[in-house]
Order: sequence, then structure tokens, then C-alpha cells
Amino acid sequence: MEIIDKSSHALLTEYSVGDVIRMDNSVCIIARTPDDTYLKVYLNDGSATGGYGSLKNLYYETHVSCERKVKADVVIEGEAK
Repeated sequence: MEIIDKSSHALLTEYSVGDVIRMDNSVCIIARTPDDTYLKVYLNDGSATGGYGSLKNLYYETHVSCERKVKADVVIEGEAK
């Protein structure tokens, strides 16, 4: 995966599934699990934080002031090596 940062940062007041969030040295995506809990999945190392029953709870329990919502693109190329 390649992360391209064009530094268009918007203030963050809530999370939505699929939001890409940049913090100081990491990037995460907001995801919903099959059992309807919500997580922050860190794209840098694949770790996850959360397991909350609502997006609102995930936001209130894990949000930090340095987070910014960023625009992200996924590029699908040929087979992985």
C-alpha cells in the first residue's frame, strides 16, 4: 500500500465508516466489524483500537485533538509479489 499525503486536513467532530484519519505519525481508517462494532485500523502496522458498539462511543473514547480527516485513494494494480 502506498499512502500519499496531500495535506488537506479537515477538523474532526465525528467518525464515519471509511474515514481516513491522520495523527502525528500514523494513519488509520474507521471500520465496522461483522459483529457491528467499530474500530480504528492503523494502516502503518495493521493494529486496531476499539471494539465499541457505536461510532459515537469510538469517537468519544479514542479521539485525540491532533487527528485530522484526510482524503485517501486506494489504487489497485497487478498481482502482489
